[in-house]
Amino acid sequence: MYFILFVCIVSICVYGMFAHNERRNRELLRERLRRAWGKRPEDPCTADQMERLSAYGKKKSAQAAFALDEITWRDLDMDRIFALLDATVSAPGEEYLLYLLRTPLLDEETLWERERMICAVAGDEQRRLDLQMILSQVPKSRVHPVGAGLQALEKASPIGKNRHRILCAAAACSLAFMLVQPVYGFFLFLAAACYNTLDYYGGSDRKEVESYLGCFQNVLRMMAAAEKVEKLGRSEAVGKAGGLGDRTVPKKGAGSEKPGGKPDPDALGSLCVRMRAAREGLRAFQKGSYWLSGKGNISGGIEAVFADLIRMIFHLDLIRYNGMLGEIQRHRGAAETLLETLGELDCAIAAASFRASLPVWCRPVFHRSMDLRAFGLYHPLVKEPVPNDLKLEKNMLLTGSNASGKSTFLKNVAINAILAQTIATCTASSYQAPMSQIYTSMALVDNLEGGESYFMVEIRSLKRILDAAEQEGAVLCMVDEVLRGTNTIERIAASSVILQSLCRGQVRCFAATHDIELTYILEDLYENYHFGERVGEEDVRFSYTLKKGRASSRNAIRLLEMMGYGDEITKGAGGAARMFEENGVWKKATLERV
Repeated sequence: MYFILFVCIVSICVYGMFAHNERRNRELLRERLRRAWGKRPEDPCTADQMERLSAYGKKKSAQAAFALDEITWRDLDMDRIFALLDATVSAPGEEYLLYLLRTPLLDEETLWERERMICAVAGDEQRRLDLQMILSQVPKSRVHPVGAGLQALEKASPIGKNRHRILCAAAACSLAFMLVQPVYGFFLFLAAACYNTLDYYGGSDRKEVESYLGCFQNVLRMMAAAEKVEKLGRSEAVGKAGGLGDRTVPKKGAGSEKPGGKPDPDALGSLCVRMRAAREGLRAFQKGSYWLSGKGNISGGIEAVFADLIRMIFHLDLIRYNGMLGEIQRHRGAAETLLETLGELDCAIAAASFRASLPVWCRPVFHRSMDLRAFGLYHPLVKEPVPNDLKLEKNMLLTGSNASGKSTFLKNVAINAILAQTIATCTASSYQAPMSQIYTSMALVDNLEGGESYFMVEIRSLKRILDAAEQEGAVLCMVDEVLRGTNTIERIAASSVILQSLCRGQVRCFAATHDIELTYILEDLYENYHFGERVGEEDVRFSYTLKKGRASSRNAIRLLEMMGYGDEITKGAGGAARMFEENGVWKKATLERV
């Protein structure tokens, strides 16, 4: 009797200690979330983690009306853009953000529904923190992402569970024996618990299904989080506080920083309806899963620890595995809906935080014409960016010296188009453009494994843009140094024809080149712009300001001088350039010294 009393007292003390630590951890988490608002995230993914996280988005994006291809994603450093926006706190949020960035919308109505959600979560700090605390119960898992786990469940097979039932019964009987003989029963239960725990971690069944069980836990956590979001969304406090259910939203095409227009009666309404339907579809999956999920507790609390002990001793998750596997395979669509809805909510909060981190931002205005107008446009990844204004009614041919900012500007325009069509946010003071499919051909490399030269890679890249231009729908394309992989004569000849073929009614092309000849050949079809520089005695200073007209200066030979190249090279190069400009003939090389 005294022994049982001692065990009860110790259990109460341990529970109190864990409960106190859990409350403290949640308070610290809430404070960290509050401090992180409006700041750039500081936990970038590694290349391997990005590959795993991208699996869900890549597969899902195949069903979208349009998705960025791998060339465009790589050209624009979209991994870094993802890291810049990744203020998400949950596994669904992080994976859905990658999918969202890969699939710029071509439907304005859907985009403004997303905008209403962003506005709904941005205004009320306490309500936003409540949502983030709920979402954080489905923690980020960059090793075993939720989406990839759901896809892997298609191939999962049942396991034999009779042995686990026998071990569970043995542990239960020894526990019951403690009521008759407390001391002997305790040691018998201890022996059974140790054996079962060793078998749990050492057996082949656990190793075979470990990743699937982790996916089950994530689904259960998503169900618990969705239920809490639904309660929060329909609580009276939402309407009274003007929180989730009473955020003002912009009118379509509004181009101001502050929300305007009419209040949204229920920004979370449709999201909660989808969550509820998904949870109903997974009710059978949830039955008997308490000890598997630990109520979705991921904060290290006493419930999670207790659930872990129960699983190890009684093998309840392995016994329940087959039934849960069958249910999740039958209702995988419902699980994916939970991932999407929670992901949408988390991404909306991350987008609002991204806006708060920007010195200047605006909502895009979309129109049917191919004109592109932007004021104060800047690259979100540049620490001290130089904003540029743009009013383009034709395609653009961009010239300028090395390092003058041509490639960065092309990326700037394309990235802002993607942000406009994904989170209705542009890093500019105003932005007007059509909704477009976005393609680039910029930072190409040789395909050594495939045995393709740089030129072959380049012409394949350009071909996909030409193919897209022949289809219906607006196309925005960025081409940096057209056909740089071949000789001058053929490069200029082919480049001029390719760029000419992109002058179509539904195409807006931005092309950068060092070939000044193209600015004359295409001057009736392309607007000429350039970036300039000021060459000093000891340095070259770039303004990074976009100017009308073709470039008239060169800095390559001057840079050779600054890097310490001798007069033999620099004066010889300068003389040869002047001779070609005056006579159209290159000076023949000899062994003479300058």
